[in-house]
Amino acid sequence: MRTEHPVNNDKKAIPLEDNVQGPDSVIAKWHWRPGMKPRFALTIGVLFSVVGLLFVVIGLVSLIAGIQDSHSSPIQVPGVVTGYTTNLFDSLPHVIIRIEKENSTTTIAPAVNHVTAQSLHIGDTVMVDYSQRLHFPYALESRGQLYLLPGTSSAGNPFGSIALLVLGLVIFPYPAFLAFWGWRDLQAQGGNRMTARIVDLRSSKLARAPQPGITSRVFRTTYTIALEPINASFSQEIVTFSIKEEMYLALRARALVQITYSPHLHYVYMLKQVDESPK
Repeated sequence: MRTEHPVNNDKKAIPLEDNVQGPDSVIAKWHWRPGMKPRFALTIGVLFSVVGLLFVVIGLVSLIAGIQDSHSSPIQVPGVVTGYTTNLFDSLPHVIIRIEKENSTTTIAPAVNHVTAQSLHIGDTVMVDYSQRLHFPYALESRGQLYLLPGTSSAGNPFGSIALLVLGLVIFPYPAFLAFWGWRDLQAQGGNRMTARIVDLRSSKLARAPQPGITSRVFRTTYTIALEPINASFSQEIVTFSIKEEMYLALRARALVQITYSPHLHYVYMLKQVDESPK
């Protein structure tokens, strides 16, 4: 059965500005409680949380390994220059080197600057310097000369590692909240029930001019309702919910409704208009 109990988190919901009523009132466009189904929010939240956490781990590990590699001697692997090639993604020549590594022969083609390309000839023996932990080539040695590969160093790519770390930290928090809210809402059997009065109804179709073509499919119409609780046990602040189109079309402003919703994501399970008691 559905149970009635106060909502402790309603104060965090976004109210109408200055509690203005009527068609000119403003409903906030962004909701920290997006109205998703709890199971869907849990799935999406876990997925993107894992992606964000993976970015953080990869960025942090590569940054630490790069710092350690910058203070370590390289792993040197012998090779022979077999030719040159070009790459569509840069304007630098790429030297083709056949190397013998771990009892196997393979070919690499690192980018080099033009001075290095003129110094190395087909048939020259070179030593390829690999970083100790990240295991990528960053320099070539031939006839006592050291040729650094452009865009690389013994420390790896610290700016790329930091960028990956920051990206993961940006991605991770909100999906983690979605997963947590979805899990908590799945534990709450039946959700919360509240009686409230409609103070505003808003459709994004009214605020946005119709766009032909593919943009009309990308920007879906959203329907938002603002409710003012009348239960004595609830906060009297106005609360917003995202609702379905059929619910939106069946409602009118100032009507009294009964709503059942998930306490954290504010997903609407049931919304119906009720008759007001005669005075």
